[in-house]
Amino acid sequence: MNIKNNSRYKMSSEKIETAFLTLILNHKYEDINISQICEQANINRSTFYCHYDDINDLVIKIESKFANSMKTIFAYGERQTHQAFIDMFTFVKENKYFYKAFLSIPYQTLAETNTKMDILKNIGEKTNIDKTNNIGIFYRASFFGAGIKEMCRLWLERDCIESPEEMASLLLEEYKNREC
Repeated sequence: MNIKNNSRYKMSSEKIETAFLTLILNHKYEDINISQICEQANINRSTFYCHYDDINDLVIKIESKFANSMKTIFAYGERQTHQAFIDMFTFVKENKYFYKAFLSIPYQTLAETNTKMDILKNIGEKTNIDKTNNIGIFYRASFFGAGIKEMCRLWLERDCIESPEEMASLLLEEYKNREC
């Protein structure tokens, strides 16, 4: 029996996720189908459906794992230091296979939206700012997040030539003396 906690089930999930990430590096997201994923992973369709409802469910589960790791790095907005950004760039570099694929998806993903909302909520709780009463912080956080995403995309495109330390310094220099 293929129960969620056994190693065979976990191995199948990893194969499916790796297959999807391999495909997205060479195909547009909207052109990928379940048959391609199954062929790439060398599994049956029924195995895919034991793990995921559809491709969107697969993407949500993959990105949620990485988003949770990223949230941990920043401790839900509590840790916004030079070292936190070094840790972020290090994590991206260590998982560049995922991030190259993830950053090629042409829309804001559910994990991105949820992470941004978590950070905004944390900022609001720490500073007693209600997003609806201070819409500027919402726009600045969105701008900042989009900037980080594009920096990471370009850095990965350049095969991470600069060190995580250099990238963190570039990022912080750009946003020095800016709120959020």
